[in-house]
Amino acid sequence: MSFLKAFCFYLLDTCFAWFTPKWRREARLMGKAVRKYVNYNSDRLDPAKVAELDELLLALKKALLAWNKEECIRLGNLLRVQTEVLPGARRPGWVECVESIFVILLVFLGVRTYFVQPFRIPTGSMQPSLNGICVHPVDEVPSLPVRMAHAVAYGSSYLDEKADAPKTITGYEQQTKYLLFTETVVTFDDRSKITVPSAMGAVRDYFQTRFQTETPRFEAGDTIIRARVDAGDLVLVNRMAYHFRKPERGETFVFDTRGIKGIAEHSGDQANGSHYIKRLCGLPGDSLTIESPRLLVNGKVADEWTIRRVMDREAPYNSHGYEPCPPARPVPPLFRTPEQYLGEGQTLVLANPASDPNRREYAALGDNTVNSLDSRYWGPVRQYNLVGPAMFSLWPFTWHWGVIH
Repeated sequence: MSFLKAFCFYLLDTCFAWFTPKWRREARLMGKAVRKYVNYNSDRLDPAKVAELDELLLALKKALLAWNKEECIRLGNLLRVQTEVLPGARRPGWVECVESIFVILLVFLGVRTYFVQPFRIPTGSMQPSLNGICVHPVDEVPSLPVRMAHAVAYGSSYLDEKADAPKTITGYEQQTKYLLFTETVVTFDDRSKITVPSAMGAVRDYFQTRFQTETPRFEAGDTIIRARVDAGDLVLVNRMAYHFRKPERGETFVFDTRGIKGIAEHSGDQANGSHYIKRLCGLPGDSLTIESPRLLVNGKVADEWTIRRVMDREAPYNSHGYEPCPPARPVPPLFRTPEQYLGEGQTLVLANPASDPNRREYAALGDNTVNSLDSRYWGPVRQYNLVGPAMFSLWPFTWHWGVIH
């Protein structure tokens, strides 16, 4: 019973501390501070002083457990007097803040490096399973309350830029901001610039669709861009999973693009990213063939349900299913002979060397294959590039918020 009582008080003092009386909060905080000081300085304190402080701390613990207000106040004041005369006991507040921030950063970086990593979807290659950053033309920008609601729910922002002088678009440059956010800088012949919080491909598509050219000419007062930009999904990637299990066909996974020279040579606007997210459609030793809209694995139609929903083309997967690499975009032999890429009537065979597991190969395909630069173009992903499966769509709050399949 005493253990249960102590556990209940622990929950009360930690999770609901601000609902407890002030005297109890102050006594507990004082005891915590003294315990911390003793632990840090036990090697240079007099053993008799350490024993004295330990005795007071034990008495304070019993008083807190008994909910004895008078005794808690007395012991708290006594501990305060005792520690005021100890060397280094009174530390500046900024030192405590710096230490706390440092510990929080270490924990965050450790979790991000070894356990869970956030990842922002930059493009539309995985739609509708996951949303990339999309640019939607609008006739007018809504009111401030509507914009605020869209920002919270969908991560949307609105752009309304007009030309202050005659100018023509001369170029696009994609860059990453704050390690998560992709943006495109549009430059003009008068050296002015505008920044669009979206991947370069989506920005170019906007101008191509609205003006039938990627380099339109504007006169003074013309609208350059009036659009709603929906943020790409922020997903959490499980970096530990592949240390304990093998990758599974059909799951959504993230991989590092370093060393895949086909991405740098043939992915165009997407080549700036350091990580990609795709559907894992082929395992080491598999042979893949596309007979649109179907994906054949080892000569049979793939039976994983996440792959079948793309092939079946049922809403919202009502695009084109799987399509081979079109003849208009031939792929040179970067890793193997051209016949082994996923063009029309071609087969991609994934290596499975027993001597070097890190060179085992996987096929990565986007669910939106008509707008995805993937293994059909630049070949397989090797095992040392794997980061982990995507496990949760954290934000924005769209219809597929939650566990990722």
